Amino acid sequence: MSASIHPAGPTALTRDDGPGVLVPTSFGDVHVKVDGDPGAAVVAAFVHGLPGSTRDFAAAGRALAARGGCAVRLDLPGFGRSPTSSSPLLAPADRADLVAAVMQARGHRRYAVVGHSFGGTAALALAGRAATAGPVSAVGLVASVGITRHRGLSLPHELTGALAGLHGVPVIGERLAGPLVGRFRETLGRFGIRGDRPFTDRELVEQAATVGALDFKDLRQWAAAVRAPVLVISAEDDRIVESDVSFTLAAALTGAPLVSHHHRRVGGHFLQRKVGAVIADWLMVVTGEADAADS
Repeated sequence: MSASIHPAGPTALTRDDGPGVLVPTSFGDVHVKVDGDPGAAVVAAFVHGLPGSTRDFAAAGRALAARGGCAVRLDLPGFGRSPTSSSPLLAPADRADLVAAVMQARGHRRYAVVGHSFGGTAALALAGRAATAGPVSAVGLVASVGITRHRGLSLPHELTGALAGLHGVPVIGERLAGPLVGRFRETLGRFGIRGDRPFTDRELVEQAATVGALDFKDLRQWAAAVRAPVLVISAEDDRIVESDVSFTLAAALTGAPLVSHHHRRVGGHFLQRKVGAVIADWLMVVTGEADAADS
C-alpha cells in the first residue's frame, strides 16, 4: 500500500473516531480509517454525506471487518481529518474521482462503494460512469440523494449554488449573499444537519455550492448505467430524503443485475449508523458472489 500513517488534526467541523491513514492523491492528502485486512477479498469504500466524517460509517466498517472484509472510510476534503482541497470538489463526479484515486493509491483494484446522503451521489457517479469496465463490484446507497428533488432541498439548489459566486464579490456580493446564507443555515438547522461547532459563513457557502452542483439529469444517467449489484437503504421517517425518492431511485437502476431495497419504518436520515450489520452482510454475500462469477 502506498499510503502512510500521518497524525492529522481534525478540522473540528465534524469529529471522527481517531487518526487513521493519510492517503496522498492528486487532490491532496485524504484521511481514511481502515477496518479489517486490506488484503481481504471483499473491500468497500464508504463515503459520508454533507457534512460528515469517517465516524458516520464506523458501525458498518467494524461489522464488515468482523465478517472478514475490509472497509476504507473516507473523510472528504475539509471534513474530519482531511485538509481542505486547494480546488473545491463540488460535483459528484469530482468526489467520485477522489474516491477512485484513494482506492487506487491504496492498491485496491476492485471494490464496493457505499455512500450516505450526498455521498450517494459520488457512489452513483463512480459506478455509473465506470459501468462494466470499472472497478466497482457493488454499490450501497443509504438515505441517498436520488434522481429527483427531495424535501431537504427546500431552497432551489440552483439558487444555493449561486452563493459561492455572490459571496466572492466584495461588498455588494456579500450583502446579496447574506440573506441566502441565513436561509441555508436555517434549513440545515431545521433538518438537524449540524457540525460539532457552528458553521462559518464560508463553510456554509462551500456546502451550498456543493448542493448547487447537483444535476439530476446526470444522476438519472448514472443510475441507469450502473451494472453492479445495488443495495438501497431508506427509512419511512427520514425527514430529509422522503421514501418516494428512494423508491424512485431503486426503480431507476434498470441495468443493475440486482437491486435490494431495505426499507425501514424507523431509522431517520442518519440510519447508516444503525444498519452496519445489514450493509456488511449484504456486501459479503453479494460482492463475494460477483467476484466468484468474474473469476
